[in-house]
Amino acid sequence: MEPIDYLYYLCFVFFAFGGSFFFKKGIVATKFLGILFIVLGLQTFLNYYIRPEYLLLYPHFFRTVSPLMLTIGPLYYLFQQYLLYPERKLKPVLLWHFLPFALHVIEYIPFYMLPAELKILEIKEMISENTLYTIHSKYGWITMRTHIYIRFTSFFIYVSLSFIDLLKYYLSSSKSFIKNNQLIVYWLFSNMAMKFIVMGLIVYKYIISEKEQINLPWKDFFYLVEYVLMMLFMLFNPKLLYGPSLKGLVWQQALGRLGGLEEAGNNKDISVKIISGHGREKALLESLNRYFETERIFLKPNLTLMDVARKLKVKPRLIRLALQTEMDISFSDYVNTWRIQFAEEQCRENPKWKNYKLEVIALESGFGTRQSFNSAVKKIKGVSPGQYFSEFLY
Repeated sequence: MEPIDYLYYLCFVFFAFGGSFFFKKGIVATKFLGILFIVLGLQTFLNYYIRPEYLLLYPHFFRTVSPLMLTIGPLYYLFQQYLLYPERKLKPVLLWHFLPFALHVIEYIPFYMLPAELKILEIKEMISENTLYTIHSKYGWITMRTHIYIRFTSFFIYVSLSFIDLLKYYLSSSKSFIKNNQLIVYWLFSNMAMKFIVMGLIVYKYIISEKEQINLPWKDFFYLVEYVLMMLFMLFNPKLLYGPSLKGLVWQQALGRLGGLEEAGNNKDISVKIISGHGREKALLESLNRYFETERIFLKPNLTLMDVARKLKVKPRLIRLALQTEMDISFSDYVNTWRIQFAEEQCRENPKWKNYKLEVIALESGFGTRQSFNSAVKKIKGVSPGQYFSEFLY
């Protein structure tokens, strides 16, 4: 068996892996990951049959791979987006990411509808030129050679967008949050590095060396190596697909109403305190916590319960009930606790914040006024802002 024959079996591994994640219950990211590997499996299968020794035997497979390659970038980008921000909702506007794929399919419909004998004539002409990317084909709106540059540009754009979003996510997160989720964050960065390496190989093979002979099938499988490694890594670390874990809020027992303010205040990294076992309220609270953690909506000074309810697509009273039942806390105190935690983390970890005055800290943390900041810190921490933040400021 030739080494390339193993690609035939790899495609079924991709199918199985993709199908298991597409039907897996969990965050939306698993759906995009499942579709991504299903597409990779289909692409690998089709690539196997467009080799020179099979082209004339299976002419209907010719030109079926090119449109699929336009979906790889968008699918990975959306996978990363929903992995880092699990509470984001699916929107129909996301379909625009796949418009180039749809247009490419429409472009080749006349060719796909041809009888086998006419496709064979086209294939023989390609073989005579010793390339699959001729500029002389009469089928399609643009040449196959041009499609190479379009596919590469699309892949480059989506990888770049993914890298920018990942970098922003890393820079906007606290050190403690990154520490608790370092496996997933550094894995995504490593995967991104591999994608840039793959793009470099593609540029060399397709553009610089211009080695596009029809007997070089391996050039279409450069990027498969990174997805094989990605698949193996996730198999050994399945928790990655649950998204970043929450660090939790800096809570005090019943906001100090039951006493023990100092003891609770010193536990700066304890998890959210759940005081009930109601499944629905607990699930909603988890979604609420994750939404606040990833989107940092609490930095919006005029944030209202209606705003959050609209984003989570639930009724406001259900959020209020979940907070009251599970944590014995009001929505405003919940929001202010996030703001205080954010201020504390920034003062502890960001040198620039250590020189801020309390008025600036209040505004940068989402408090509209110094008065509301003072009231919130006094109520939640039991001391004045000056006393509470003194250990973090110069």
